[in-house]
Amino acid sequence: MTIQFKQVEEWFTFYDEKGDIIERKTEVRFDPLTGESSRLVFDPGLSPKIPDYTEAAEQSTGKNCPFCAENILKLTPLFPKEIAEDGRLSEGKAILFPNLFPYSKHNGVVVFSDQHYVRLDEFSVSMIKDAFAVAQTYIQKVAQTDAKANYASINWNYLPESGGSILHPHLHIICSESPTNVQATISEKANNFQKKMGKEYFSELYKQEKALGERWIGEKGNVAWIHAFAPKSHNDFIGIFTATSSIDQVTEQDWIDFSEGLVRIFSTLTEQGFASFNLSLQVDPNKQHPIHVRLIPRLTIGNLGTSDINFFQMMHQEPLSYKSPEEIAAKARVHFSL
Repeated sequence: MTIQFKQVEEWFTFYDEKGDIIERKTEVRFDPLTGESSRLVFDPGLSPKIPDYTEAAEQSTGKNCPFCAENILKLTPLFPKEIAEDGRLSEGKAILFPNLFPYSKHNGVVVFSDQHYVRLDEFSVSMIKDAFAVAQTYIQKVAQTDAKANYASINWNYLPESGGSILHPHLHIICSESPTNVQATISEKANNFQKKMGKEYFSELYKQEKALGERWIGEKGNVAWIHAFAPKSHNDFIGIFTATSSIDQVTEQDWIDFSEGLVRIFSTLTEQGFASFNLSLQVDPNKQHPIHVRLIPRLTIGNLGTSDINFFQMMHQEPLSYKSPEEIAAKARVHFSL
C-alpha cells in the first residue's frame, strides 16, 4: 500500500488497593499524511449528555441576537461592491456578511437561517447546502478581487463547547495570503507524497480506506466519508470531495451530497451524546488536491463542566481519544446504509 497506517502500543502496569494487577494500554497512532501522533487511551466510560440550550436560546434570541431576522440587516456590516453589489450575499435563507472582528484579510460570516437555536437533529439538507453554497460564492468573489488571498477555508463552531460565542448557527469563511499551520502542513506533506508516490494523497486515502473497510463509512455522490486513523478527538470524521480539487468545480449537487452525508454524521454524534463540534473545510490553493472536510466533536466532562482539552492537547499538541476509530466508523456506517 502507498499509505502506511502505523501504530505502536504502550502498556502501563500497576496495582489496585488489594494488590491485584492492572494493565492499561495506550495506543499511539501516526497520521499517515503528516506523521503527527495521537493517542487512544483507556475509556473510563465516556458518556456525554446532550445539553439543553432552550433557556439560553430564550434569553439570547430576537432583539438580543445580531443574527436574528429583526436585526441581521440592521446590525451586520456590508462588503464593498466588488464583493457584493448589495453589501451582502445570500442563498436561500442563508445570509453572508463581513466579520466585525476578522481573523484574516478576508473573513465572511454565514448565518444559516432565521432559526435562532437549531438542534443537531434539526439541520436540514437544504439549510446546510445553502450556507455552504453562499460560502463558496464568497471565496470565488474574493479570488476575483484578490489573487494573493488564495488560502481558503470554511469553518464551523457549533454551540458553546466548540468556542462558538453566538448560539445562532453560523459559519466563518477565511481567505488569507498566509496559510494556517494546518494548511501549510497539509500542503507540504500532500505535495511531498505526490512527488514520492506519483499519486494524489487524498484520492489514495479514499481508495485504500474504502478497500480496507475498517474506517470506511460511506459516500453520497462524489463525497466520501471515513474516520481518521489517528483521530484528533473521540470522533474524527473526514469527508473527501472525490471529483473536485477546485472550489469552482463544486456543483449544487455536490453540496446536496455533502449535506446529506453531514446530516448522517450528525446522527452518529447524537447517538453518542455529542452535541457540539468544530468543522473545517479546506480548499487547496494550487487546485491539486481534493477539497476535504474534517469534523471533531467538542464537549465538557463531568459535573465541573471540565474542558475536553487539557495539557496534552494544548501544550503537547497531542490529541487524545477514548474511542476506537474502527468502532466509531461502524456506528456511522449504519446511518449511511439507511
